[in-house]
Amino acid sequence: MTVIGGAGGALLAGLVYFIIAAATIRLTNSHGGIAPIWPANAVLLAMVLLRPRRETVLLIVAGMIGNGLAVMATGGGLPDPFLYAGSNLVELVVATLGLRSDTKQYLRHEPRSIGHMLLWSGLLAPAASACFGALTAWYLFGHSIVAGYLRWFLADSLGLLIFTPFVMTLLSGDFQRGIAEMDWKRRGEFAGLLALTALTTCHVFLWARYPLLFLVILPMMLTTFRAGWLGSKIALTIVAVISGGVTIAGLGPIAAQTPDPDVQVYGVQMFIAAMLLLQLPIAAALAKHRQLVQMLQDSEQSLRLLASRSPILLISFDLDGICKRVVGTSDVLLDRDPATLVGASFATVSQEGQYELRRAHNDALDDVSQSHTAEFRTVKVNDAWLEAVFRAHFDEDGRCVGTIATIHDVTTRKNQELSLSRTATTDSLTGLLNRAGFRSRLDHALLNAAPGALSVAIIDVDRFKLINDNRGHQVGDLVLKEIAQRISGQVRTSDAVGRLGGDEFVILLATPHWETVQEICARIVTSVNAEPVALPSGNSLRTAISCGVSRFRAGLSADDLIHEADVALYEAKRGGRNRVVAG
Repeated sequence: MTVIGGAGGALLAGLVYFIIAAATIRLTNSHGGIAPIWPANAVLLAMVLLRPRRETVLLIVAGMIGNGLAVMATGGGLPDPFLYAGSNLVELVVATLGLRSDTKQYLRHEPRSIGHMLLWSGLLAPAASACFGALTAWYLFGHSIVAGYLRWFLADSLGLLIFTPFVMTLLSGDFQRGIAEMDWKRRGEFAGLLALTALTTCHVFLWARYPLLFLVILPMMLTTFRAGWLGSKIALTIVAVISGGVTIAGLGPIAAQTPDPDVQVYGVQMFIAAMLLLQLPIAAALAKHRQLVQMLQDSEQSLRLLASRSPILLISFDLDGICKRVVGTSDVLLDRDPATLVGASFATVSQEGQYELRRAHNDALDDVSQSHTAEFRTVKVNDAWLEAVFRAHFDEDGRCVGTIATIHDVTTRKNQELSLSRTATTDSLTGLLNRAGFRSRLDHALLNAAPGALSVAIIDVDRFKLINDNRGHQVGDLVLKEIAQRISGQVRTSDAVGRLGGDEFVILLATPHWETVQEICARIVTSVNAEPVALPSGNSLRTAISCGVSRFRAGLSADDLIHEADVALYEAKRGGRNRVVAG
């Protein structure tokens, strides 16, 4: 839907402004003529921003005429219409000048345009208008200039921030397009979320016995998360209209707190402002997230185009898994000529990957809405990792006639995954398990461990700080690597050795024989102290370690087991170091 242009658009703008302004003034007469929210400027601003620049003056003038007529129709005499219209004119001119260049970005919901809208609609334009509005309230009603300024500023700021986006969504056709893009299920969910927001707000402001204002947040946030900017705008408008209207009528939890209409206005303004400030950053973050998703989708399309020019194999299978057609470079991937694959089974396509291929093929037939992946290694052919992606294939009548699979080489990716996996669990200095890697190994071992079947040893290098301080960190690192090698040389392949950090090592000993555990730890202590560590300078450095050992018992957790070993370690240090203490 588009905004009517020319004289017809100006007439419409004036009429709409008149109706909204007159209704708002009528509803807020009890508050000295300043509404808690002023939506008329927001509607006119939306119409101005969506029309060409040449129509700006005509629309604003028409709106201000409607403003003056609304004031007169609701009992205002001279010079009231001119004073109010002049104040609103300042606001519209400032907002239009500030927002005109950012209209397209705002309609596309670009996050950077949100700050621009907050600056001009939420701060500068209402701040300028409130100067004249406060003087008007003082002149006509004797209100405090400070109080009048604050009320005018909040009313216009909230009106522009809440209703301008909502009206722009309606007039630009975004609302219609958004609804049209939804399926019936999404439309039902959308309508249900808005209804929930309205019902919750009505409950809080009309029916609840206690002031439960925070409950309104829940459906608003749910609507924002599920329906994005479109739902956010409408939900916020619903909350503003209901809460403002009920409070103006002297009802609801805010009005119940005080009989003073001024305080009631401030209260509902603060409530709506809080809802707005809570929702805006979340909606902006979601919009940014969707932009990133779109960028990723665009990137994926580019990658698909690149893949179409790379070695890739396309195979069509019938329902029984017999190859019907081959397109691509099967000689590179499978060491087969494409012609030899037609009529072949999965075993012929790849003997090593036949079971994975069959599984993905069957999964694709069972779930035709998804793609299904099979990974397999071709050790006998070229020692590569291949990935096959299966999807159900339909004929012109919509009947499933088999599957289509794309096969491509993922060796590089698999090697990177294995490398990253090793890096994530390996200490970069010593090559042992790091803290996370050891803890994972320990947690897995404890899942089915019998009491006494596992032991943990904690090792600490004696007086290692002196080595770092006197010899430098390079020598310290050399010592740690040498000690790590000597520890690894004394354990079995079934054991696990890790470095917890600094000069602290840990060993998982998988044996039920407690004497064997203590013998291994004693050998480790002896091997570290037996030979000095050779230094690059030609000198050598004698080192020693202390060791504490604990044995797994029923009911002990991984943390308990490590803690008991740590306690035994400190006992070894207090007892003179270079020794083993079994806890």
